[in-house]
Parts: sequence; C-alpha cells; structure tokens
Amino acid sequence: MVKVLVLRASGKIRPISIDDVDIIQIPVIKITPNENVINKISLEDANYMVIMSTTVVKYLRSTLEKLGDSVRVIGVGPQTCNEMEKLGVKCEVPSEFSSYGIIEMMKKLPRGKVVILRSLRGGNDYVKNELQRIGYYVVEYGIYDLTPDPISVDIACRLINYVDYVVFMSSMTYETMKDCAKNVLKGKTVIAIGRVTANRMKSDGINALMPGEYTLNGVLRILINHLMISSESLG
Repeated sequence: MVKVLVLRASGKIRPISIDDVDIIQIPVIKITPNENVINKISLEDANYMVIMSTTVVKYLRSTLEKLGDSVRVIGVGPQTCNEMEKLGVKCEVPSEFSSYGIIEMMKKLPRGKVVILRSLRGGNDYVKNELQRIGYYVVEYGIYDLTPDPISVDIACRLINYVDYVVFMSSMTYETMKDCAKNVLKGKTVIAIGRVTANRMKSDGINALMPGEYTLNGVLRILINHLMISSESLG
C-alpha cells in the first residue's frame, strides 16, 4: 500500500480517504492565539482587509462579524472566504490562492489603507512589502503564533523514512522538518502546497510537485494524478 505523510498545523487535520492509500497526517506546528494583539486590533479607516488563513477567522470571529460594507475583504483562499461568509461578510478570493495572487489582484484596485491579518510567524513579509511598494498604507497584525511541536516533529522525522510521498502544507512545516528530512526527501516524491513552500524547498535542492490550486483539494488531485501515472508506467 502507498503511504503518504501530510505535515500541517494543529487544528487543520480533517479526514482524508483515498482507496489503497494510507494517509498519515501529523500536526508538526502548534497554534497559539496572540491575545495581546487580538485585544487591540483597530480597523479604523481601513479600506481593505486581507485575511491570510481560516485560523484568523477562528480567533477574530466576534470582531469580523461586525464588519460593515465599508471594508473590502480579501481572503487568501476559498476556505478562508467560506468562513467569512458564514459570518455574513462578503469576501473575495484572488485567482491564485496565495500571497502572489493577492498582490496581482490588488495591483488593479484603488489605493487605500489595508489591514493584514495573519500569523505572527510562519509566513513572509511579501504581501506587506509589495502593497507598500505599490502605494498602499499597510497595517499588519500577527493574530496567532506558530511554533514547532517537538513530539510531533520527532514522530514525523521517524516516519518520513517509511513513506512514499511527503506533503508540506506550508513553508513552516518544511522549516520545522528540514533538519531531519532534507536529505531523505531527495529520494521521495514531495508535494508543496504552493509557490512559497516549493521555492523554499528548491533552495535546498528539493524539487516538489505543486498543485494548480493551492488548497488541500488541489494537493489531493495532484497526488491522485501522480499515483495514476506511476501505476500506468508500472503496468
């Protein structure tokens, strides 16, 4: 049986089932809300709000459900916008579900004040820096912290030797695993959820497959396609 190791953050695990495939999900990243920041967020005079994950919605539900129509909300992907729309808030998604997609979308919009809601760590400053460069006034809040879970990382480091595929659901999952996994990964099929993650891995000499849609469904599609191609070549 083909074995697939999926590495992601805590709270993101959901059942995945593919016939004749053993999928092991390990939450190698812990999520902790940043209460000090959550309690002092200001949306005053904001024209745009950029939400970088569903976790932001989880921790800011009471604030976000009070949003009026004066703020244009942009979510990094469909899941994020789905969570916003559950609160009755209209949300737009870029054509590419990534930091790059957000910038391409906002290049075409009138300039104004942007509030970015994201993790304290685990991402990069690309969105903030690019928006400032093209003329937006940007305020950024780190809503939650991301830290390695030592026990889960240890388990994943042991398992990685015995699986056929390894899936990284963020660049931080790779950063967390790279010391034990970097050399092992060069002999396996690796999937990175998006460009940021894939580029980071490429800098270490690891060529990862990347889905056309930067979501879990996109990852599963590329995994299934690769399994089918591999099966046909063996046949």
